[in-house]
Amino acid sequence: MVKHLYIETNNNFEALNCNDELYEYIGKKELDNIRNIIPEHDFVTLEKELPQIKVGETIHICFRMLDKEGKYYWMASKAHRSKHVTSIIRLDIYDLRTTEMDSAEGFFDNMTGVLSKSAITDYAKKLMQQTPRKQFYYFLMDVDNFKSINDTYGHMKGDDVIIDVAQIAKECVGDKGVVGRIGGDEFALVLEKIHEEPELRDVLREIRYNVREKYADEDNNYTITTSLGGGLFPDDASTYTEMFNLADKMLYIAKAKGRDRYIIYTPSVHGDIKDETELITLAQRTMQNKTKNTLIMDLMSGFLLKDNISLREAFEKVIATYGLDEIYIVDKATGKSSFGLTSGGKECDIDLSSLDSKDYQPLFETYPIKVINMYDLQKEKYLKFSEFMILNRFRIIIVYYMKNVAGGSYLMYASNTDSACRFAETDFSDLTYFSKMLELSGKLL
Repeated sequence: MVKHLYIETNNNFEALNCNDELYEYIGKKELDNIRNIIPEHDFVTLEKELPQIKVGETIHICFRMLDKEGKYYWMASKAHRSKHVTSIIRLDIYDLRTTEMDSAEGFFDNMTGVLSKSAITDYAKKLMQQTPRKQFYYFLMDVDNFKSINDTYGHMKGDDVIIDVAQIAKECVGDKGVVGRIGGDEFALVLEKIHEEPELRDVLREIRYNVREKYADEDNNYTITTSLGGGLFPDDASTYTEMFNLADKMLYIAKAKGRDRYIIYTPSVHGDIKDETELITLAQRTMQNKTKNTLIMDLMSGFLLKDNISLREAFEKVIATYGLDEIYIVDKATGKSSFGLTSGGKECDIDLSSLDSKDYQPLFETYPIKVINMYDLQKEKYLKFSEFMILNRFRIIIVYYMKNVAGGSYLMYASNTDSACRFAETDFSDLTYFSKMLELSGKLL
């Protein structure tokens, strides 16, 4: 039989009373303060939420707790503020490995501590059923290239990433809504206390940046990123199924545009997509991928092995196949292009020498490529480069840093603000292969 643990605490988090089962669980005979058995990362959440519990109110909360073996495990808890002694909060605690709370079966995801799929779904549906209807934002989020994380580092690392991303999302959302895990590396966000788009953008941007910063390596390369997509209920969709499908399509667009971004449904931009089953048909996508895969293989053969394709010809084929507007090879030392080509077949130049290297090099020198979107750039951090993009009408720049070229060079693939170019997720892998091929060929101008 699973043992029931409880602690009575106050707003200072002192352990006023605990049952014997809790002392047995933590392997201690006494406990002064609950912060001594809860990791700092989780305690931050308790610090925010417990003091806000109203008299007589009960909330569900999840956190990790130290056991007698010195290991942290996820706990689900019902936190209740007494009506009789209002300074006391009782935590009824259940180990998620062995039990589910009787009043909230399956309420929490036992890997991450955020709401389970059924709980976040029910939460959203109940909000939608309220009369009168209230506005709230619904978003889907997942980890970019998660399969490659598992393949490269193993499933244990993948689990750590999922846990970290869940906690970052929960922290950033705070009391503005709730976060739930709906499977694998995919999460749902219900933001019922956000009604204005600027506040929404602040939260979504903070999630993305915090994930990136947590996993940035010593060279400031962002090794793990997230994408998000969603819209506003009931303005954009009137049922849960419609809302989920809309968010899923916005997430797809975020992936197609280069990942590491959020897409907010905007009717004037995305049109009426409620009845669409696919953004493009499977046959169209298969044909596009076949054409692109064939191109990369042909370029590898003709450029590297047979030596019957020139650099210009290679650029022309890549521009035509991926719908690019311009490609440049830029010298790292001078900031000037040694070669450039437009979609019209004209040679062109670009010059970054008017900028200080710190205005753009931290962006450019990201492994393996960096996708820079003018509308999603941290303008306060890269103000001069943002102005440079606007001046040159660049909407998206994909940069590959060629470390193995003497002195270093950048390959820049650009689409303009009035361009019809839209990238699929696989395009970035293709352009990475092509860039690496050029880097190793030694045939750059």
